[in-house]
Amino acid sequence: MKISGEISNSTQFIANLLQWALFGVLTIQLYLYYQAFPNDRLLTKCLVYSVYCIQLVDIVMSVCDAFEIFGYGFGDFAALGPIRLAWFTSPVITALVSFIVQSFYAFRLHVISKSRIIPALIVAASVAVSVSGFVTGRFTWEAGAATALHTKKLSISVGVWLIGSALIDIIIAVCMTYFLMVNDTGFRKTRALITKLVRLTIETGSVTALVALTTVILFFAFPGRPYYITPVNIMPMVYANTMFAVQNARFHISGGRSTQSSFTNMSFSLPLHLRNTGSISGSASHPDPIISSSVGGLDASMEMDVVDKGSGNLRAYV
Repeated sequence: MKISGEISNSTQFIANLLQWALFGVLTIQLYLYYQAFPNDRLLTKCLVYSVYCIQLVDIVMSVCDAFEIFGYGFGDFAALGPIRLAWFTSPVITALVSFIVQSFYAFRLHVISKSRIIPALIVAASVAVSVSGFVTGRFTWEAGAATALHTKKLSISVGVWLIGSALIDIIIAVCMTYFLMVNDTGFRKTRALITKLVRLTIETGSVTALVALTTVILFFAFPGRPYYITPVNIMPMVYANTMFAVQNARFHISGGRSTQSSFTNMSFSLPLHLRNTGSISGSASHPDPIISSSVGGLDASMEMDVVDKGSGNLRAYV
């Protein structure tokens, strides 16, 4: 009992530290988004700020639990037993955030592929998986204690929730990669940007899927051992940070190390009615010219950015 309590104490403490660190990263990403993309669509802004507010509620509730465990209950292993607010912060908030993020990816997939069937299937699967997460939260609340979590009904809901979430993330990454590669036109600048988007898609999808799979493996492989506490607690922060990373990936640093030596910088972007541009610091004396074109059958645009090599302005693209 003492060894199990020490493990639970350590995993819970590590989970809290990682949560606060990831929330700090999320806050920085929100600040960069706020500065760089004031002209984003209202729906996109509401999506970004809503996810951040949900994560703010998550971190506040986690801090309350941490104070109960490591403050009032310092040195008392019995303080690790009650579920407290973990039934809501772990499964419910994670299921909600994952649904929002996966729906966001499904919309981007619809824009790139011009297909409605695959994004609709992804959203439908995400709804089913999120419901399993809500059911897991309900069963966790009914259990009341960490030692009573390995029941049959809870194990089934956890398996459906986490495995399903990981599979959806993998499917999104595979589909996004495929449709991005199909839209490769052979232009050097376009190919460079598509390669960047493919790499980002694979990385973000792999991270979220890996966290979900790690959680379910630890939950079933070590019954009675709370090793799964750390990954399951950071899951919503990971989902939120990956979505913010995708949004902020539109940044382009003029004059930076990745800037090409040519005076003009061509970059691939989304369709004209979905694109937005913005900047952090600096002012442009001339508007950026936009050259419309059709890229690989995708109604896209090619944006020519006249780069001021000495300004170091931070530009943003969709």
